[in-house]
Amino acid sequence: MFRKVWFATAGTLVLLGLISGAVFAQTTGDATRGQQIWQQAGCKNCHGANGEGAFAGPRAGDGKTVEEWIKQVRTPRANMPSFSAAQISDQAIADMHAYLQTLAAPASFAPKQFSLPADAHPGLTLMAQKRCVACHGDGAQFVQLRFVSQGRSTVTTDAVIKQLRTPAEFMPMFSTTQVSDEQAGQIADYLNSLTTATPATLPKSGGEAAVSGWSIGMLLIGLAMLLIGAVTTVRRKA
Repeated sequence: MFRKVWFATAGTLVLLGLISGAVFAQTTGDATRGQQIWQQAGCKNCHGANGEGAFAGPRAGDGKTVEEWIKQVRTPRANMPSFSAAQISDQAIADMHAYLQTLAAPASFAPKQFSLPADAHPGLTLMAQKRCVACHGDGAQFVQLRFVSQGRSTVTTDAVIKQLRTPAEFMPMFSTTQVSDEQAGQIADYLNSLTTATPATLPKSGGEAAVSGWSIGMLLIGLAMLLIGAVTTVRRKA
C-alpha cells in the first residue's frame, strides 16, 4: 500500500512539474529576444523606441506582470487596439516584457503630439486622436502605396471599417467603442481626398514650344539639299 501511495505521489509531482515547467516557459521571457522583437514590432511606434513613451505611455520598467501585459494586449483598456495571438504570441509578449523591465522607467512623460495644420480635415484630426498617425503619419504614404499605386482611386468607408474591424497583416483591431463607423467614414473621406495625386511635372503655359523630331529632320534635309545645290552650281560655273 505504501509503495502505491509513494509511486502515485511521485507520478503526480512529476506531472505537476512538467505542467508548471511548461507554464513557466510560456510566461518567462527572453530579454535578448524581447529587444529584437520590440525593435521589429510596431509597439515602439506608440510606446517609444526604448519604451520611454511616445504617443502612448511608457512601458520601460513599468513593474507590471507579464500576465498584465498579455491581458492588455488581448483586451486593452482605453484607446489601445488589440492584437491577436496570430499577430503576436504570448511568448513574444513575455520576451518584450522581460526586456523592458531591464530598463529604467522614465522620470517623466508627456504624450507626443502630432502637428496638425490649422485647417486640418476632421478625418486627420481623428487619426491624430486615435493615434493612427503613430504608424501612418498623415496617411499620404499609406494611400499612395495601398490605393493609388494599385489603381484603386477611391478610399471607401467600407474599406476603412473592414480594415479596422478585421485588419490585414499586422495592424491591430479597433473596436466600435474606439473608432465608431461614423468616425471611420470621416477618416475615409480624408484619405479619399489624398488619392488625387499632383502630377510630377506640369505643362508650361506661354513658354517655348518643344521642337519635334520631324522638324529637326526636315531642317537637316533642307540644309543638305541647299549644300548639294550650292556645290553643283559652283561646279557648273567652273
